[in-house]
Amino acid sequence: MATAYFTYYDTRSLIDEVVDVHLKQSADMMVDFLDRLSATASFPSEGLLIESDRAQPLSFHIRTHPRGADAPADAGNGQTGYSDAVDNGDSWRVYRAAAGADTFVEVAVRQEVRNSFAASVAAHILHPVWIAVPLLAVLIWGLVRWGVQPLDRVTEGVRRRSAADLSPLRPETAPAEVLPLVGALNALFSRIAAARERDRHFAADAAHELRTPLAAIRAHAQVARLATAPDQRQQAIADVLVGVDRGTRVVEQLLALARVEHDSAGAASQPVDLAALVRDTLVPLAPQAAARDIDLGLEVEPGVEATVRGNADLLGAMVRNLVDNALRYIPEGGRVTVHLARRDNVLVLRIEDTGPGIVPELRARALDRFFRVAGSGAEGSGLGLSIVAAIVESHGGTFTLGDRPEGKGLCAEVTLPLWEADQ
Repeated sequence: MATAYFTYYDTRSLIDEVVDVHLKQSADMMVDFLDRLSATASFPSEGLLIESDRAQPLSFHIRTHPRGADAPADAGNGQTGYSDAVDNGDSWRVYRAAAGADTFVEVAVRQEVRNSFAASVAAHILHPVWIAVPLLAVLIWGLVRWGVQPLDRVTEGVRRRSAADLSPLRPETAPAEVLPLVGALNALFSRIAAARERDRHFAADAAHELRTPLAAIRAHAQVARLATAPDQRQQAIADVLVGVDRGTRVVEQLLALARVEHDSAGAASQPVDLAALVRDTLVPLAPQAAARDIDLGLEVEPGVEATVRGNADLLGAMVRNLVDNALRYIPEGGRVTVHLARRDNVLVLRIEDTGPGIVPELRARALDRFFRVAGSGAEGSGLGLSIVAAIVESHGGTFTLGDRPEGKGLCAEVTLPLWEADQ
C-alpha cells in the first residue's frame, strides 16, 4: 500500500514536470513561428484572436492586442509563465508566453488529462506489485510455517511430557536458531531435578529425624500411663518433655532452613552492622553458657568497619547456630570466643571453641543436613551447620571448618563482603 501510494505521487510529480516542459516548448515554438510570420506580414491594428478547439485535451490561444488608445489595460504587461485556470467548469494547466509587446501565446492542457495519464502510468508500474504481493504473502507464510516447525516439535515434546520427566531434550534434532532455547530448557530441567532430589532427601531425612523423637515421646507417654509409682511417672513425663523439646528443635531448624532457601534471592538487600548483631545475638545465649560454666566472649578488632550487605534476620540465625553449636559440643568449663576482624575487602567472623573439634575427613560431611558426629554425646538435629552454610552462600561469602590455632578445638570461619566493597 505504501509502495503504491508513493509510486503514484512520484509518477504524478514526474508527469506534471514533463507536461509543463511540453507546454513551454509548444508555446516557444508558436512564439518563434509568430516572429517569423510578423517579419513577412503585419497583424491588424484592431487586434487578432486565434484559438484551437477547446474540446481537445491540448489547446492553444493566440491573442494580439490592438495598438493605440484602444489597447486593453493589461496589454504589454500581462503575466507570463505557468498558471492554473478554470474555464466553463474545466480545470486547465496554462503556460503563457509573450511574442512581442502586444502578442501573447497561451498553451493549455486539461488537468484531467494529466491526472489520468499519471494514474495510467502508475497503474502500469504497479501491475507487478499487485501480482507479487499475494504471491509473496503465500511464500512468506509457507516459509515461516516451515521455519517454525522445529520449534513446534520442541513445544509439542515439552507439552507431552509428564511432570516427573525431567530428562534433557535432544539438541541434535533442533536447528541452530533453537539450540539456545533447548540449552536453557535442559539447564532448567537439570536445576529442577536437583531441587526435587534435594527435597526428596530432605523429606526422607526430616521424616526419619522426627520419627525418633515421636517414637520416644510415645514410649515415655505409655510408661507414664502404666506407671504406678509417682517417681516413675514423673520421670516418664520428664522424658516426654525432653522428646518434645527435641522434636520442637528439629521443626524449628527445618523451618529456618526452608526460610533460608526461600529468602536467599533477596538476602543481600541492606547494610547490617555485624558487630552489633553479634552482641545482640550473644546476650540470650549467655545464660546457657553460664549454666555449664563456659566462658563466652567477643573480640572485635579496634576500629573495624563491620557493615556487611545482607538480611539481618538470616545473619542473626547464622551467628546463633554457630555459637549454639559450639556451646553444645564442648565440655563444661570450656571457652567459646567470637572474633570479628577485617581482611582486605571482607569481614571475617571466627568462632573458636575448646571442644573436641571435628576430624578433617568429616568436616565436609558436617555441612550435610542431619549429619552428626558419632560419639559427640550431644543432642542435636544435625541441621545447624547446614543452615549456616546456606545463609553464607546466599550472602556471597565463604564458610570453612578448621582447627583452633591455639590448640585443640574447632574454628568455624565465615567471610562476608563488606558493604562499601559492593558500591
